[in-house]
This record gives sequence, C-alpha cells and structure tokens, in this order.
Amino acid sequence: MGTSGSTSTSARFVVESSEADEPREPRVPWPWPVVVLAAAAAAILAQWLALAGIIVPEWLSSNGRSFPSMLVAASSLWLSGHGVPIDIIGIHVGLIPLGLTCVSLLLGEEACRYGTRVLWHRHDGHPPRRHVGEAIALHTTIELLAAIIMTAAAGTSHWVTAMVGALLIGLCSGLVGASRGARVNPFGGLPRWARGLPKAVGSTVAICLAGGSAALAVALLVHASNVVHLHQQIGATGWGGVCLILLQLAWLPTMALWGTAWTVGPGFALGTETFVSPLGTHLGIVPALPVLGALPSNGPLSPAACAWFAVPVTAGIVGGILVMKSLPEAGFEIGAGIGALSGLLSGLVLAILGLLSRGSLGDGRLSEVGTIMPAMAGCAVGILTLVTMLCGFAVGMTRQLQSEESRQGRAERREAHKEAHAAKSEERARSRAARKQAKAEKKAAAEAADAEETRAVQAEDLDAGEGATSVENESSWKDTGSRRITRPTAASKDIKAVEEEIIGHGIYDSIQNDHGNPDNGDTTHHS
Repeated sequence: MGTSGSTSTSARFVVESSEADEPREPRVPWPWPVVVLAAAAAAILAQWLALAGIIVPEWLSSNGRSFPSMLVAASSLWLSGHGVPIDIIGIHVGLIPLGLTCVSLLLGEEACRYGTRVLWHRHDGHPPRRHVGEAIALHTTIELLAAIIMTAAAGTSHWVTAMVGALLIGLCSGLVGASRGARVNPFGGLPRWARGLPKAVGSTVAICLAGGSAALAVALLVHASNVVHLHQQIGATGWGGVCLILLQLAWLPTMALWGTAWTVGPGFALGTETFVSPLGTHLGIVPALPVLGALPSNGPLSPAACAWFAVPVTAGIVGGILVMKSLPEAGFEIGAGIGALSGLLSGLVLAILGLLSRGSLGDGRLSEVGTIMPAMAGCAVGILTLVTMLCGFAVGMTRQLQSEESRQGRAERREAHKEAHAAKSEERARSRAARKQAKAEKKAAAEAADAEETRAVQAEDLDAGEGATSVENESSWKDTGSRRITRPTAASKDIKAVEEEIIGHGIYDSIQNDHGNPDNGDTTHHS
C-alpha cells in the first residue's frame, strides 16, 4: 500500500510539473487576430513613448521648443531605426542606429509571439499554417501603418526607405515571433540535405559577429583613457551626458559590425579615402564622439592585429563541421559542395549586414562612413566559402577513410570469428568422439566383467553338481549357495534352484534306501 501511494504521488507530481511547464493561455477574451494587432500596436507605442521620454527632459530645459517638435523628434528617432536619415544638432546623419533596429525587432518578435500563442492554445496546440501566415501578415501591416503615421508626423520625404524598413522589420520579427508562439519550424520544409544549413549559417555568422564585438570591446579597453578624455572635453553633464551615452549605445551594434569587417580584412572607413583594418590604418579628422577615441592611430601593418584573422577561419570551420554533422553519410564530394554552399550563404548574410552598417555622418568627407564595400562582401564570401568547403572535404574524406578501415576491420573480424567458430566446432567434435570412445570402452569392460562372472558362476555350479552325492559336501554347498544367494542377480536364483534340486534328490535317495531294507529294524529288534 505504501508503494502504491508513493507511486501515485510521484505520478501526480510529474503531471503537475508538466502542467506548470506548459505555457498558459493569455487571459484575453478577444479573437486571436485582434490580439495580434493589439500586441503589435502596443510594442510600437511602447518604443515611441520610451524615445519621447528620453527627449522630454531636454525639451523641458529648452524654452524655445514647442511640444509638437518633441513629438516630431521622437518620430524621427523611431524612423531612424528603420533606415530613415535623421538630423541631429544640424548634422544630417544617414548611418542607421542598429541599436534601435534591434529594439524594434525584439519588441515586434515578442508581440507577435504573444498573439500567436493565443492562436496556439485555441487550436489545442495544432494551429493551421494558414493562420500563422495571417498572424505574420497582420503584424507586418501594423508595422507599415505605424511607419506611414511616423513619416507623416516627422514630415520627411524618405517614404520609400521608411516603407522598406518597416516591411523588413515586420516580416523578420513576425516570422520569428509567430514561429516561436505557434511552435512551428520555419525550415521544416527544406529537403533533407539542406536541413543543416540554417544552423550552420547561423553559427558561422554568430561567431563572426562575436569576434567583431570582442575586437570592439578590446579596443575600448585599450583606449579607455582616450574615450574618457573625449567625454570630458565635450562637457556633457547631467541628463545631457546620459543622452550622449544612449546615443552612442544606439550605434554600438553598427560599430560591432565595423569590428566584424575589421576581423575579416577590409575593415571600415570614417570618411573618404580613409580605412581602418589590421593591414594598416589611415584616418583624417574624425567626429568628436567619445567612442571613436578607441580608433587605432595611423600606421602600417600590425602583426598582433593579424591574429584576429582567425575569427572568420574558426567560424568557417565550425560551420563546415555543423553542416556535415547533419549529413552523417556524406562523403568528401558532397561535403565539399554543401560546405561551399554554407560558406557562400554565410558570406552573403555578412555582406547584407555590412551594407546596413554603411551611411554618412554629415556632408563632405564624412559622407562615406562604415564598412568598405564591396571588398568586405568579397572577402567574407571568399574566406568562408573556401574554409567551409575545405572543412567539408576534410570531414568527408576522414569519414571515407574510416569507412574503408572499418570495412577492412569488419572483414578481418568476420574471418577471425569464422576461424574461432571452426576451432570450437572441431574441439567439440573431438570431445564428443572422446566421450563416445570412453563410453564404448566402459561398456566393453562391463560386458567382459559380466562374461567373466558368468563363467565363474557356471564353473562353481559344475563343481557343486559333481560333489552333491556326498553328504559331507552339503554344508559346503549350502555355504556356497548362501554365498550365491546373497547376490541379487539372476545367476544366484539359478544356483538356489540347483541346490534345492540336489537336496531333493538326496532326500529321495534316502527314502529309497529305507524302502529297500524294510526288515532292518525288525531284525535288529528280534535279535
């Protein structure tokens, strides 16, 4: 009874734990399309309010600005994350603050995931793919409507840029959020040979981006004194200093992409006819932003900086291993081809990100700022394609050699097994033959012993028959008979019968003798 109770308690605990891990349905009474629309609108409104909240203290401190100008500034900041140029302190900035773009993507993804989770629960965990696509379309539509409203409020003429940026952000965030909320794999329809490509490409790009971010972090640590000095020279204190830091954080992902281009080789530029790369640095006058104090000084090739070229090589090796891991039976031909395809796609993704990190920080010399294109795209595609192709070839060749060795080893093991089996069979046959021979010898010995015993018994019987007429030999016959009677065999029974017959003959002879002399007693009496 105690065991049954503990088992039921454990089962109940497991069920309760599984139910606790299961995401609960959002408690909203609205239909799921309304939830998707409301969540997308709430995410956009939250981001816009946060940007407006950053501007409000500056607007309060300035007496000459009106409240509508503050709203226009918040809308312009929101649009800058979608690729629309913005004017900051009279400077036309065309460099996209990818930090704001990432915030829009994260908020949009979470909003679409929330709405699609309602759809998932109301279809008992099996939402139709058509509804998932409709959720993505609704989310993207809200993003486009918000871009139209913001563009009209900001009074900018870059309508096409705003629409394209909103479309891309809406589709990307909606696709990821809907896939997570509905628990649908967007790459589930790929053929078997291509199912490992998303993971391999994503890992390769992630390692390259991590390497670029690490290079940026090392540069900031090495030149920290220059960064602090520039910040002090600007004299931004209080809320102005906070806004300056937030402004630089908004462009920090863009600078991380510059670091990625630097590790790949071509580097980036801060103005026309300038470049910053491990192979050398040539800069002119740069903007007085504290974060730009981490730039290296002008000079030729730095041997220590060339060690960062290991980042794309490592990324390519990891991508090649991952894509070959998804095809365990692929040889070196397929490995080289699928590895080259993985490297090509990874290089194209980095090239697209490099394009997003290009722009301007004003007019004149600073009209060309960011990743040096198309050199960065060519190096990324070339290096990653070559490394992943060689890695796939090496893994496939290693598999083929191991397969041949394993086949040879299996053949040798089969031959050894056959020889061992034949030896065991021969040993068993010999053992059976020896046992049969021993059994036959034992049987022959037993038969010989029985024959000898039979002959001995017959001899004894003959001797007993010859001496039966003498009365003196009766005792010996009895002794012999008793000795033979003790044998619990058929021969002892025959001997007993013979003895009884002899005794009977003796009694019969004595009676006949008495009848042959009838007056013997009387004659004796009369005398």
